[in-house]
Amino acid sequence: MFRFRWIKLCFGAFALVAAAVFTTDHFGAFEVRRLRSQINELEREKAEMALYVERLSDSRRVAQVDVVEQYQSDTGEPITLLRWQQIGPSGTLGVPENIEVKGAQVYFEAKVIKFKHSLIAQAAPDKDWSLFVFRRVFGEHQSPSTGYPLDRKAPIDVAGESEPDSTHARLWDRFLQLMENPVLASEYGVRTAQYEAASGVMRPGQIWEVSLDAAGGLNLRMIGVQSRPAANNERNLQISARQ
Repeated sequence: MFRFRWIKLCFGAFALVAAAVFTTDHFGAFEVRRLRSQINELEREKAEMALYVERLSDSRRVAQVDVVEQYQSDTGEPITLLRWQQIGPSGTLGVPENIEVKGAQVYFEAKVIKFKHSLIAQAAPDKDWSLFVFRRVFGEHQSPSTGYPLDRKAPIDVAGESEPDSTHARLWDRFLQLMENPVLASEYGVRTAQYEAASGVMRPGQIWEVSLDAAGGLNLRMIGVQSRPAANNERNLQISARQ
C-alpha cells in the first residue's frame, strides 16, 4: 500500500514537472516571437524615420554664379560683373546671363513656397519639395527695384513652372494670397510663402552656388575659385575642396 502510494506521488510530481517544463517552453517561445515582432516593428519605424529625415534635409543646386570682374565706378562704388546660370534637376547648366550690379555684396531674390514638413517627409505628389522662382539680382548700393531681372523661364523645370492648370501653376497664381491668408495656405499644404534674398560679399574669381532645401529656402555659398582669370569667355574653373 505504501509502495503504491509512493509510486503515485512520484508519478504526480513527474507530471507536474513535465507540465511546468511544457508551460515554460511554450510561453518562452511565445515571448520570443512577441519580442521579435516588436524588434521588427522598431526597425521598420527606424528605417522610415531615417527616410523622413533624409527627405527633410535634402538639398539641390539651382544656380551657379561666377564673379567675372570687379571695378570702381566714377563715384568710387564697386561694380561687380557676374555670370549667372540656372541649374536643372539633372545638373545641366542653363543659358548664361551676364549681370552687372552696384556693390560687392550681392542679393539674389526669389519667390519661395515651402510645404508642410509632413507632406515633404511623406513625399506627397507635387508637394515633396519647396518651390521657387527667381526674380532679380541687385547690389548693396542700389535699390531692389533697379536690380537686374532674372530669366524666370530658363530652365522651366527649375523654376517650378509647368502646365497652366498644374498644381504648381495654381500655387504661383495664388502666391500673394498664400502669403496673406494662413487658412488658404494650410488648405494647400503650404507652410510659408515669401520673398527671399540670399546674399554674399563677392570677390573676382570666386564661384558661388545657390541651392534649395527640400523643406526650406535658398542658400548661397562659395564653392571654389578660378584657376586663372577669364579670357575670351573661355575659363578653366577649378572647384575647391570646400564642396
